[in-house]
Amino acid sequence: MAIVEIPASMDLHRYKINVCNAILPLNQFQKEEGLCTCFAYSYRVEQEKQSAFEEAVKEYTENVSTVMSYLSKNSLRREFDGVVHVIATIGIALSAVIALIGILNFINAVLTGIIARKREFAMLQSIGMTDRQLQTMLVYEGISYVVTAGVLSLFLGSFLARQLFTALNNVILFFQYRFQILPFLIILPLLLAAAILAPLMAYRKTKRKSIVERLRETDF
Repeated sequence: MAIVEIPASMDLHRYKINVCNAILPLNQFQKEEGLCTCFAYSYRVEQEKQSAFEEAVKEYTENVSTVMSYLSKNSLRREFDGVVHVIATIGIALSAVIALIGILNFINAVLTGIIARKREFAMLQSIGMTDRQLQTMLVYEGISYVVTAGVLSLFLGSFLARQLFTALNNVILFFQYRFQILPFLIILPLLLAAAILAPLMAYRKTKRKSIVERLRETDF
């Protein structure tokens, strides 16, 4: 006799006060029949026979003895895949929302900056800067913001993510950090498009007025 940790496949999955669960060899259980209640029986099946064995057990529990149930590697794998799918769906949805908020915040920051710098742009144009040069400068500024944010997120963000999931792995056993470059590759073109289009659209809105009108309006 020994105190052991009962495998999860043979565990009762519920607990009562002053109750002791035990694992008995088959011959010992047959001797104690009537005194003990058999809750679970564990089978170790060869790899090539597992599918046929599971089909037989499924047929037995569904049609012969409906009060019984079974757990197998495949059923546990399917259950775990369902949990992973739910977590992945929630994670992707949250990531999409955060990405949308980030893009909108970036566009808002670019538009606000251009509107606030109308006087600066009018002064540059008054001393000879062309529309094309000004638009190129704004696009380069937007791209520089994206490159800076990309470098920081790639290195600093990856480091923080690794630390976070390493800590979660101590609480949830099936959490494991894996570096993923795909989300970065998806969001980067979107940010580059926003960095190019947002300044051009904002500048076209501000240049509807002449340089003199913009200088006078800003002076007030």
